[in-house]
Amino acid sequence: MEELVKRAKNKDEKAFDELILLMEKEMYLIAKTRLQNDEDIADAIQETILLCFRNIHKLRDNTLFKTWTIRILINECNKIHRKKRKHTISFEGNEMEKYIETEEKYEENIGFDMLIRNLETDEKLILTLYYCSGYTTKEISRILKKKEGTIRSKISRSKQKLKEQFEKGGIEK
Repeated sequence: MEELVKRAKNKDEKAFDELILLMEKEMYLIAKTRLQNDEDIADAIQETILLCFRNIHKLRDNTLFKTWTIRILINECNKIHRKKRKHTISFEGNEMEKYIETEEKYEENIGFDMLIRNLETDEKLILTLYYCSGYTTKEISRILKKKEGTIRSKISRSKQKLKEQFEKGGIEK
């Protein structure tokens, strides 16, 4: 991957495309923890790709490309989420109903999404980074700019919440 980053920094578009293809599924999973619909997810990923392409020359350490990209993606997801939230709060009637329908469709997903859907947003993100993307707690702490101990605690507390939810019969298909 470092060789691809080096080539991408030298304006090699094919190398940059390869880097993005390597991260495509991971970026989708991470964006999905924060955003509810595929259009918003696609917008966040597209904006992330553009920002990365324009600013890759600023990346000091080639080994941190994935971490850097994920940090940008999370920031873009947060921007879209804030805009969406303000938009839905400021309108009544049809727009609010559409937002609620989208939220319900999102919750119909099964698997990991279903398992973590009742967790807080930051807990969902951390578990997705840890279990789905395979990041270490140290890498997650760098991405989210939080202490590693905080990340470990959130993973532990989230797992405990899921266990309690499961024992109460709260996880449904």
